[in-house]
Amino acid sequence: MSYLRSFRPWIAYAIASALIDWRAAAAIAFVVAAREVHRQTAAHGDVDDLTMTTRWFFLFLTALSIVRPDTELHHYTPALSLLALGAAATWSLIDGDPFTLTIAKRTSPVELWDLPLFRQANSTITAVWAASLLGTAAACATILALTSSPAWIGAEVLGFAVPVVFTARYRQHLRDRVIQSA
Repeated sequence: MSYLRSFRPWIAYAIASALIDWRAAAAIAFVVAAREVHRQTAAHGDVDDLTMTTRWFFLFLTALSIVRPDTELHHYTPALSLLALGAAATWSLIDGDPFTLTIAKRTSPVELWDLPLFRQANSTITAVWAASLLGTAAACATILALTSSPAWIGAEVLGFAVPVVFTARYRQHLRDRVIQSA
């Protein structure tokens, strides 16, 4: 689950926006995201799509906080962030390079990388992530537009929990299937 490191900027943003202010939180999250891009580049020679999207998102949000510090758009940050991540995941599928492929290659033997099952599994996992992120973005936007309730937090947690659990179970299912056929 080393891919969870990519979520550090989002966690930093959530904590800093609760304790300080959304504008400072955007800048802090951008710095954390930039450090993660640097870490991945140094460790792996590449950066996964969601980490890059995260960096660009927080760069945009930081710039917005400077140019328009009074914007109401920050109210929709939970939905907008999920929309950005879901769009990146969807684009990675359209582009033929599912974002989970980069992450999976970091923990899988090189012999598996060119197998059709490996690519198919990552396409499936990425599709689940994309659907969950986009669906959660819509749910959060609706909740934020209709109420001041923190119910969006529950939606967001569920929107991340579903693909995390799916990913773990699906990978185990595939391992079991490969072991049984060997």
